[in-house]
Amino acid sequence: MATRSLSAKQVQERLQRHRSAVAVLAMQSARREVKAQIRAQGLKVAHYSAKEISILAEAHLAQHREQLTAEAEHAIATWPGFARWHLPNCSNIENSAQNQNPQTSTTSTVQMSGAK
Repeated sequence: MATRSLSAKQVQERLQRHRSAVAVLAMQSARREVKAQIRAQGLKVAHYSAKEISILAEAHLAQHREQLTAEAEHAIATWPGFARWHLPNCSNIENSAQNQNPQTSTTSTVQMSGAK
């Protein structure tokens, strides 16, 4: 089975999508953990505004960034539903030297001379 090569632009786009997906999943995990902490204190999450929860989640993410990011990367790499956000396979990346193959003419000398 032939492998499809990715251009440098496609690789950059996929890397950006992967980074964004990791950031979103890490923040969602931070929000879930903050809500669990609120409930553990016997308080109701409904008494907090979305902004307050986001501020608490950002602080939690800042303190636990490495762990939450690693968990998000693992989830993206292993869950089939996250396949579109997997990191690109670097073995399929075309380098510029491979793209610069000179094009050869398929026109014969006879065709170029206009012979009939």
